[in-house]
Amino acid sequence: MAMIGASKRFGGRQSVNHALTRAMAACMVLALGLPGLAACGAGQADSSIIQPNGPLLTVGVASDEKGLGFWHEGAYEGLEADVARYVAQKLGYAKKQVVFKQVSPANRLQRLADGEVDMVVAGVPMPDSASYSGTKQIVASDDSAQYAGPYLTTPQSVLVRPRDVSAATGTAALRDWNVCTVAGSGASERLLAEQPRAHIHQRGSYSQCVTDLMTGTVRAVAGDAVVLAGLARAQARDVAVPAAKVSYGIVRYGIAVPQPSKTLAKNVADALSDMRSDGTLDKYAAQMSAETGWKE
Repeated sequence: MAMIGASKRFGGRQSVNHALTRAMAACMVLALGLPGLAACGAGQADSSIIQPNGPLLTVGVASDEKGLGFWHEGAYEGLEADVARYVAQKLGYAKKQVVFKQVSPANRLQRLADGEVDMVVAGVPMPDSASYSGTKQIVASDDSAQYAGPYLTTPQSVLVRPRDVSAATGTAALRDWNVCTVAGSGASERLLAEQPRAHIHQRGSYSQCVTDLMTGTVRAVAGDAVVLAGLARAQARDVAVPAAKVSYGIVRYGIAVPQPSKTLAKNVADALSDMRSDGTLDKYAAQMSAETGWKE
């Protein structure tokens, strides 16, 4: 990171003007509510706010959810990676200024609170208390973060081995089943609300849950239907399939930003509205559907 100050190559008024120009640019970004910048004022600028290629936007995304956030051949792919890039561009960031960092359901909001990422686009549920009006993008908050969205709505379901598809006729059929869920995803709570007699086995990742399913440790994997569809497509067809007759609850995905960042949340919601109205979100959703077989 570059410090604002006199350079040995420049002197006098030219150096001062150069420093002031860069400081003013940083203040303009701050005025838009963008992350990663200290307050601007009469004092010395924080050295962390100026970088050779401009401020960076660090986005938390999943790396193991085909169709949503998936690390493939050295890059992040999927609807959520595309949504993050679109929103970043609307906020004024160039592609080279967007940095992706892997997060999991268990740590995504903590990494946001700790400042390791500036926003999270990784299947974060909007607060249950939020009020919605059609497809309009809203801003909501809880004690953990501000949320802009939704950009995707999905029911809950389960993934089973092919031989158990006929037995998975609904949440009632899951009584006394061993079911794997991913810590922090909220899937345990949502399933137990529907079927309190399910036996929950919590793991740290979806890949661990799929392994438990393959080995017979559990009989099903519970989670968001869109995530499970991607997991099924990533496996051989004889390993795991979505149970089409099991559908319950609704989860609305939003982009999470730090709790104090109300202006940023509003700007993100505006970007999501643009993405929906110009047809870009539909294009991303069609690409995801082609990869996973799931449709909103």
